[in-house]
Amino acid sequence: MTACEQQDGLLPELLVLVASVEDADVLAALGARDPEVLPVLVATGRDPMAVDEALDDLGALAGRVLIVDDAEAGPAAEAAVLLPRIDALVADDRPGAVIVRGGSPTALVAAQVAVWRSVPVVALPVDGGTAVETANQAAIAALVATQHAAEIEPADVRSVAAAQRLVRERLAATDAPRIVRLPTDRTLSA
Repeated sequence: MTACEQQDGLLPELLVLVASVEDADVLAALGARDPEVLPVLVATGRDPMAVDEALDDLGALAGRVLIVDDAEAGPAAEAAVLLPRIDALVADDRPGAVIVRGGSPTALVAAQVAVWRSVPVVALPVDGGTAVETANQAAIAALVATQHAAEIEPADVRSVAAAQRLVRERLAATDAPRIVRLPTDRTLSA
């Protein structure tokens, strides 16, 4: 990214899906300006207005808010509502990478959409979730594993590297796991 491109506002977007108040506490730090990517916090999940309020309280403004019509309908309804909304967001904005945390239905949907749209995913696991959240995290890891570095645009690889750096630098003060995976094409030989 050249200085000229940065001045013209052509930084690639880094969509950070914030699906809960707990996510907001951890991910708010990723919303600060960066010279390599434009982090965009997306308040969503079962109660996106509470997420947005938590981000505001932390001084991190959500760039987008994706509303779930009936938060009490359960995770299947949440996923059904968010799938087309996140798909439209990723298709329209074409971010350089998407960051998800944990195993919420929102994180699973966002990872699925990003992989389908060939957008790299950075997944941050969370320990101690329910059995369903743990299964969702395994599904997210499987989706991320299908992404191959050779199929990712060079600009997107830079965005993923910037995302990894942001996670390393800005989330270091938290106790949250910071496992980030950049897809590779390496194979093991016997």
